[in-house]
Amino acid sequence: MARNSQPAEAPATDSASFLPLQSRDFLILFVLSDGPLHGYGILKALEEAPGGAVHFDPANLYRSLRRLERDGLVAEVDPGQDDDVEDRRRSFTLTTLGSEVLAAEARRLSRLAEAARTRELVSDPGESR
Repeated sequence: MARNSQPAEAPATDSASFLPLQSRDFLILFVLSDGPLHGYGILKALEEAPGGAVHFDPANLYRSLRRLERDGLVAEVDPGQDDDVEDRRRSFTLTTLGSEVLAAEARRLSRLAEAARTRELVSDPGESR
């Protein structure tokens, strides 16, 4: 049986190649922008995220975290490096690429929100519609 001699595709390193992000991925990166969190901490932070409570099924959260880790946007924290991280819990942090992708997506969403305000689909913050 012949082996596939094609090299494995290298992970993307350009933040624009990840856009647009799925909303759940954006929210996970958003809550991790405050610092490393374990799964339960991420779930609690998502419930308190701006724009209303967001409910994530823990299994879906960990599937998303594994994919974000595989893509190089988050990394598991080595418990020995952070005294605030409990040894028995897997904690995650943003990578440099993850921070860049989060910022790029925030800029993209900001432009979309501005376009919506220009078309008077939403009012400016502080104005009543």
